[in-house]
Amino acid sequence: MISSVPHRTAYMALTIFLVTGLWAPTNLATAESARDFYAQGVDAQWRWDLDAAIMLYTRALALNPNLSRAAFNRGVAYRSLNDEDRALADFTRALTVDPRFVDALGARGVVYLKRKAYDKALADLSKAIELRPDDVIVLRGRAEANLALGNAEQAKNDIDRVLKINPQDSQSYFLRAEANRSLGNKADALADLDKTLTLNPKEARAWLRRGNLYFSDGKVKQAIDDYSRAIALDAKNPAAFNNRGWARIRAGEVEAALPDFDRALALDPAFAVALKNRAAVYERMERPDSALSDYTRLLTLTPSDPAIYVARGKIFLDMGKIAEAIQDFTKALEIQPESAEALALRGRGEVMLGSANKGLSDLDAALTIDPNNVQALIYRGTAHEASKSYDKAVADFSRAVSLDPASATAGLYYQLAKNQLVTREFDGAVRHFTKVIEMEPDNGLAFANRGLAYKFKGDLSLAQADFRKALGLLTKPSSISHVKELLQETEAAMDPSRRPVTRSTAPREPSSTGPGDVSASPYW
Repeated sequence: MISSVPHRTAYMALTIFLVTGLWAPTNLATAESARDFYAQGVDAQWRWDLDAAIMLYTRALALNPNLSRAAFNRGVAYRSLNDEDRALADFTRALTVDPRFVDALGARGVVYLKRKAYDKALADLSKAIELRPDDVIVLRGRAEANLALGNAEQAKNDIDRVLKINPQDSQSYFLRAEANRSLGNKADALADLDKTLTLNPKEARAWLRRGNLYFSDGKVKQAIDDYSRAIALDAKNPAAFNNRGWARIRAGEVEAALPDFDRALALDPAFAVALKNRAAVYERMERPDSALSDYTRLLTLTPSDPAIYVARGKIFLDMGKIAEAIQDFTKALEIQPESAEALALRGRGEVMLGSANKGLSDLDAALTIDPNNVQALIYRGTAHEASKSYDKAVADFSRAVSLDPASATAGLYYQLAKNQLVTREFDGAVRHFTKVIEMEPDNGLAFANRGLAYKFKGDLSLAQADFRKALGLLTKPSSISHVKELLQETEAAMDPSRRPVTRSTAPREPSSTGPGDVSASPYW
């Protein structure tokens, strides 16, 4: 975020217009004119006796209300005492008397800049530059105003002018880096930040910004190092702790990230980004209660953010608190009715509650909004399976795999394959159970089900091999018993001379209208 805080060096100098022969008496009692009071005010201000200076300027202005320099200097004194309201009033008073008073224009522009009144700051600073084109402080101030207003190119032009006048101005390199970053010139921004840190290694903001650039380029270690340097220089900046925490997550140092987010939130309890990041860390650490607490707190800060309701709803869903999850997804949809993610998740929740039709309605709506939403396809496939619409389940799972094959999990391939088994698509079932086995070589259920597909295809030797492999991997007694029976059946079919197996529950091929005994197989 672009800093809107003005530079402390801006317009701190006093305006002195008296010639030596008119210097004021040293005793207040002998002061006889507005200029006498003014001169004594200047002397007091240089001695940093600001209260006395303000009193003397006030006396001068009582005698001569049009003494613009007295009004300006009193404004400077007020600003030194952090009384910006009175400072602003005095700068305005000086400009009412003399609209071309360049120091007052600059000083008022800086106050406006600090107050984030960027349009007013830009107007004053531009007028000052017209009157004094090479004023480095005014040019730099206008660059800050333009940056805040999104006018990065104009800001860069002003900073280029400053650096021609003073090539060693570290603050200007920092501001130009901000402008270049806004313009998408990352290499130039990085070069400017390097120059900033060469000239001023104690510029904490530059370490932070360079860390951000490194992070965006995937240079996580360098980013962490720069964030640490920023923290060493300014341990009260919550953004530095937050950013280092996020970089540590990217580096796989999840537990190390937690103290950084804790510190960021200790410095700024209303720092929504840090709170959201900490909730994400708690999720990765499998601390759902802590994550729920942070998301709930976050909703007090950002009650209109649908993403937070969705994030909290997901945790409720994983915890089995389906009603609470559906309530959060519904709230998200009240805020953002076209959220395909919220519709898909609510649909999944409804299916989990046993309301397949309601769930399918939400999932259909989600896929109307986003036809390529892989998660919605998976959830709808599961809903179709629960409704025994196996052909539709196969279609949804197949499309989910085809849309993002690189991210397809063993679980997704397993769901696709078992529905293909039911719909008699045995070649597809074999192919996809094989994918499961490639990803999970110890998955006994995948071997058992692939063996079943081979059996139905008539590839008995392959079925025999898979059933034997499954028996070495399965642990559930009922599954082991069932696979033993299938193996005996298969071997009997391979050798007709063997005594046939007699059992009343031998699996049958699925019928055209339903799964038959296959759907009841315990190894599903």
